[in-house]
Amino acid sequence: MKYFLLGLAFFLFGWLNGQNVLVSAGNIFEGEPYLAINPTNPQHMVAAWMGYQWNQKIVIKNAVSFDGALSWSTPTWQAHQQSGNTSADVSLAFNAQGELFMSYVDYDNINFSNGQVVCRKSVDGGLSWGAAVIACSDIICPNQLCIDRPWLAINPLNGAIVITSMNADQPSIVQAPFHPYLSISTDNGLSFTTQYLDSAPYLSGSAIKQPMPSPAYANDGLFMAIYPSYEPAQSILPRVIEVQKTSLGSNYSYQVAFQGLGFGTNNDTLKAGPHLSLNPNNSSNAAYFFVTDVFGDPDIAMIEKNGGAWSAPVRVNNDVPNNGNIQDLVWADYDTDGDLGVCWRDRRAGLPNNYQTTTQIYCRIQHNGNWGDEFVITPMVENDSILLENGNDFLNVQFENNTLLTLWGDVRSGTLKIYLNRFNQLDSTNQIHEIPTFQNAFPNPSAAIFEIPPSFIHKEFTVFDANGKLLLNGILSQYLDLGAFENGTYFLNVADTQLKLLKN
Repeated sequence: MKYFLLGLAFFLFGWLNGQNVLVSAGNIFEGEPYLAINPTNPQHMVAAWMGYQWNQKIVIKNAVSFDGALSWSTPTWQAHQQSGNTSADVSLAFNAQGELFMSYVDYDNINFSNGQVVCRKSVDGGLSWGAAVIACSDIICPNQLCIDRPWLAINPLNGAIVITSMNADQPSIVQAPFHPYLSISTDNGLSFTTQYLDSAPYLSGSAIKQPMPSPAYANDGLFMAIYPSYEPAQSILPRVIEVQKTSLGSNYSYQVAFQGLGFGTNNDTLKAGPHLSLNPNNSSNAAYFFVTDVFGDPDIAMIEKNGGAWSAPVRVNNDVPNNGNIQDLVWADYDTDGDLGVCWRDRRAGLPNNYQTTTQIYCRIQHNGNWGDEFVITPMVENDSILLENGNDFLNVQFENNTLLTLWGDVRSGTLKIYLNRFNQLDSTNQIHEIPTFQNAFPNPSAAIFEIPPSFIHKEFTVFDANGKLLLNGILSQYLDLGAFENGTYFLNVADTQLKLLKN
């Protein structure tokens, strides 16, 4: 009984909580990013994140690349539903036609007077966004605040949009029992209906206050989600439940993915949110990643499904077991060839048994069922107190055409900003790209025409070449034409800011 209680405590606590390119924009806070790749054009990528905006608290920002991350648009941001609100928890997904959808939470984070998960659609690849559609509101779930941590997934066959969510961590408001939630749109994001995702005898129960579901679709249209459950009337042991649905007209089916000890951590400072990955071309192959103490200290572990059965938890990070090193912040994705990539935040270069120490991002790839060696994609980054705060709870991984793309936030610049890394699986190299931050032109590099950030338009400017020779000056318009000059590096000075322009 002693060991069961200890394991249950780990389980419950766990559910409460190289060469890189700067993608983000802000001077104060940019965190919790998400990356989406257009299935009709892999060169088209969109990054979104939580970012500070003057007089707006935290908003959702995004930037777009049409050239495989060589250059990025100036970030845009989304207005709040009500004055005084803040935003969080963004996720992105393309449908099979290349239309882009975004979901996030917009809410009053002081008095909780209002809160909703909203969904927006972009028909120009993320450069602009349509009106917000409320996918899930606190109004439909009294005393539940069912709007926390929405994840977005889209059926590649029929375009159905699902957004999962969970109860917010507000004990004075939210009452048991707790549930994972599912909001569904069958009309391309124009409207949504919301329901419980759990069902007896697979209820999440009254012990796990935030039973976060993790959803995914395979290319055959199968929907799968995983959520935690602990309800003694159902099982004396904690469980992880798989739910799936094969088509809009079919019923949901449930099975126990794992029952017993081995999930969660008793260190509630860790960013321990789990993540489900589903093989897009083999819907019977899936992996579920999480943080666990069962191997002696906080490690990255997974259970894997091949066919109808899930494996026991296995340790993913490959340092010496029970050495005091702390890992968290995990995300994973399958490539179309079935390879599986996973990345996490690792502290083996820092002090043992210490969350607030030096970190790096480690990754590992599974090929033909076998794990390759770990590899590091970041320099060592010193700890900062901001890493304890909300908004740094997830990184994001996308695996596409043997390229592992990882997006995360770290504090190497002195503030929390977003970085992108591209790892080539075939030659084990990282590719370096200089991605403009907030105040920059687009595209960059460009053959001639650079689009100027709106905040710089109608202001005085100068352009110098790499040798310091003055080439242009005047008042900026929306576009700057360097077509008359040779290929090379130029410097645009405007509003006490210098932008580096690459003409090719």
